[in-house]
Amino acid sequence: MLTGKSKLFLGFICLNLFLVIKCEDDIPMCDSSNSQNWQIYCGGKILEAYNYFQITNDSKDYVDMPLILSPNDTIANYKKEFGEAVPQNISEEKFKDFLNHHFLTPGHELLNCTPDGWQDNPEKLMNIVDPELKEWALQLNAIWKKLCKEMDKKVALNPEKYSLLPLKHKFIAPGGRFREPYYWDAYWIIKGLIASELYEAAMQMAYNFANFIKIYGFVPNGGRVYYLQRSQPPMFIPSVYEIFDATKNVTFVEEMLPWMVKEFEYWQNSNHQFNITIENINYTVYRYRAQSNTPRPESYKEDIATAEAANLFDKDSKQRIWRDLASAAETGQDFSTRWFADKKTLEKIETTNILPVDLNSFLCWNMDILSYLYDEVIKDDNESQKYRNILSKHRRAVHAVFYNDTEQMWLDYNIRTGAHNPTFYATLSTPLFTNCYNTLDQSKAEGVFKFFNRSHAFDYPGGVPHSMVRDVDQQWDFPNGWGHINHMIIEGLRKSESPVAQDVAFSLATKWVRGNYRVYKATKHMWEKYDVVGTYPVPGKGGEYEVQDGFGWTNGAILDLLVTYADRITAGVDVSNTSVTTSQTMTSVSTETATTSQTMTSVSTEITSTNDGNIFFINIIVSFGIFIFPGFLAF
Repeated sequence: MLTGKSKLFLGFICLNLFLVIKCEDDIPMCDSSNSQNWQIYCGGKILEAYNYFQITNDSKDYVDMPLILSPNDTIANYKKEFGEAVPQNISEEKFKDFLNHHFLTPGHELLNCTPDGWQDNPEKLMNIVDPELKEWALQLNAIWKKLCKEMDKKVALNPEKYSLLPLKHKFIAPGGRFREPYYWDAYWIIKGLIASELYEAAMQMAYNFANFIKIYGFVPNGGRVYYLQRSQPPMFIPSVYEIFDATKNVTFVEEMLPWMVKEFEYWQNSNHQFNITIENINYTVYRYRAQSNTPRPESYKEDIATAEAANLFDKDSKQRIWRDLASAAETGQDFSTRWFADKKTLEKIETTNILPVDLNSFLCWNMDILSYLYDEVIKDDNESQKYRNILSKHRRAVHAVFYNDTEQMWLDYNIRTGAHNPTFYATLSTPLFTNCYNTLDQSKAEGVFKFFNRSHAFDYPGGVPHSMVRDVDQQWDFPNGWGHINHMIIEGLRKSESPVAQDVAFSLATKWVRGNYRVYKATKHMWEKYDVVGTYPVPGKGGEYEVQDGFGWTNGAILDLLVTYADRITAGVDVSNTSVTTSQTMTSVSTETATTSQTMTSVSTEITSTNDGNIFFINIIVSFGIFIFPGFLAF
């Protein structure tokens, strides 16, 4: 078992069991090395006062507000007005007046735009056979115009007045409070843009990220200075691959490849790598670990409150929990019981102790893509073989460290306990999505949906929830399902060599598409996440902020599924009069079970609708011939 050494704190000295070492310095999310305004947006008296007075419900509002004056003049004026007083000793009204004279409203620096090449009726969407779903797809295509943003040119003239990172090209924002581009969101947005035949818009997304890599050495969590000490799941390389696969644009790949390599190298640094010995063999795997150890500026008051709730008063303990909170944000799954030591409370977060299946699977895909592009596009056999060797070694590590023979599933590994975490989380299926296994081994795909079924993840008519952990009020736990995660599950099963898994993929795609369609018809919005439990889904809830509409990766996942299954998938029900509200009482779907003793040699799928149009059932007879469940599978 791997354990950390006990630590005690005394003044500013950390006492290790055997050593006396100086405590780690504070590392804010941005500093003088990468930002001219770090004392405004990543720390300082004004940030502290804003959150003390809770001027708005969302901490992110402040750090998205452009400055009217320079950072130095703003800080000087603050000191002139309030001196070194702590927030408790200054007037709230005077502070509000100071804000009004020194800051603009959030989003002031962004302009609306139309994606280059946008068209009313892209051919791929017109090929969708079902007329209702075709019309819906065209409506989603129109939402790209609402989510399209570009940086006001005045930002380039005075970048120090803005938290926005330099953006040379238009981009698609997720929506709502998420005004800037986000790293792993962009992959599914790009998939949707490709479905809409917006190839130039997709390339512009990649160009913006390449510019981030050029300036900062990696793709940050998002396009703001307060994200500069952490990243998100590494999807830049897959995004470039998807664009190339759709366009065959060799010049684009040649332009991107140096930045793809640099982004890959960023994840090879010691901050994210972790060496582990399994059965006397050493393996190198990866974990999420943010550089910062101070409160996240966009969630400043929340992080302060979490440290207080955990009864942490010494500097070392606070730095640890704040790094784990930022590292959870780097996972893209903030927050989930997946990162909690007790699987219940945020105060027990231990993100940096978790070796995650999904990160290692995404990097596996990065290696595979680099090898492929060097071989097929650049025609460089040496570089291609280099990444092929890295991939082969990493696949062995993924199997050795994460695959659990008893569960027949990849599971997260906890460094502290020296054991797998057997709890279900939907992202555990990521190796299927990224092909981080021998694809000829059908047992892997079948093992995934057996594990999902044992966990009851297939029980819900609205889709697959991210976890089955209840009553925790975290947005990445039950009952919330996410579009891009359901897309990954579906695509992983669809791309496998197992006919059974491929049919399961179609049934799950039908569930997710129909559920999203119902909610769209009722609310006229696409949502960031969905409560999947009831007869039909509703907008999700939980976490640090209200559910957001828009929504970039949700739309992208749906459009890609509609194009993938253009000649098969149907709306199935009349949802024109369906009523959906966020306060809807969750209901369960009754199921009927039947058994069969005969082993089936084929898979048949039948989709039927109930008379009232509210519930549809997908009956799948699987090759294992054990159970038939309307609406889901059991093995």
